[in-house]
Amino acid sequence: MKELLNAIKKFKEILTQSEKDDDEFSLVMAKMSGVKVHGVVFPTMMLMEIVEDFTKSYAERRKAEKMSGFDEDELQNKWSEASINWNNKDTMN
Repeated sequence: MKELLNAIKKFKEILTQSEKDDDEFSLVMAKMSGVKVHGVVFPTMMLMEIVEDFTKSYAERRKAEKMSGFDEDELQNKWSEASINWNNKDTMN
């Protein structure tokens, strides 16, 4: 069971790094083919399913990446400040 969990971790590492590196599909598959559990390589069809599942969550990962460090209070304060300045721009020096 431990080897299976390690394989899952390795797949995630490979997929995440390959996404950052903008690797081609064939290279991703080659990297993933090197992951073994008890000396056995995963079937190609299973690897393709894993890759496909990972790519389906691409938009969610990008959104989460953009939202990291997002502070709602800071946004509200900046909105208030900017809107007041905009609405009073004719009275400002």
